[in-house]
Amino acid sequence: MPVFKFKQFDIIQEKSAMKVGTDALVFGALAEFNSHGKALDIGTGTGVLSLMLAQRFPGLLIDAIEIDEEAFDEAQQNVENSPFSAVIKVFRGDFTQHGFEGSYDLIFSNPPYFEKAFLSGKKQKNLARHTNSLDFRILFEKTSRLLNPDGEFQLILPHEIREQITQTASQNGLFPRKVITVNGKEQQPVRSIFFFSKSAAETVQEDQLTIRNADGSYTEEYKALTIDFHFNAL
Repeated sequence: MPVFKFKQFDIIQEKSAMKVGTDALVFGALAEFNSHGKALDIGTGTGVLSLMLAQRFPGLLIDAIEIDEEAFDEAQQNVENSPFSAVIKVFRGDFTQHGFEGSYDLIFSNPPYFEKAFLSGKKQKNLARHTNSLDFRILFEKTSRLLNPDGEFQLILPHEIREQITQTASQNGLFPRKVITVNGKEQQPVRSIFFFSKSAAETVQEDQLTIRNADGSYTEEYKALTIDFHFNAL
């Protein structure tokens, strides 16, 4: 039963098939925003990313959309039980079909992936893990339309599809400003965190984060990054 600690409250997950994992924790701790504005969380799951960003960026108003009924119910409950219920609005819907009002300064997502993985047989896990429920082309096309001219789209995806993602984004007018390579262990890339904008950067900033040492223990960098969000000391 994962328990993640926020500065003012704890989220305890007992039944959800979509656990709060390392991807969400790392992404939420590394996401960037520097002013007041409006954000959209695509596929919020249990709401952990919205809650992390609400804690880190007090001037942010967040719309969080989730297609799965059980995850939506849990996200809504987590938000209602948090100090951030006034700044996070959770609603159930299909991102590809939903008619959004207005535009956003920040859009972020820990989206479905594993296109080539076998279907699990459980509908909820399939929705969470497979692009059957959210095509990347649709994701970027609609995100580009919803994003303000100076806004950013930030997301985490498997490192192995970095080229595909960058190409699909550029075809929809979104260009990487920064990419963080997340290593499971040193020199073992597993995820990429993308920071896309509507303006092409002359040079893309490249950073790295390594989660574990060779002996399997957490790196000091990872522990320092996530210290505000772990219930127990690592």
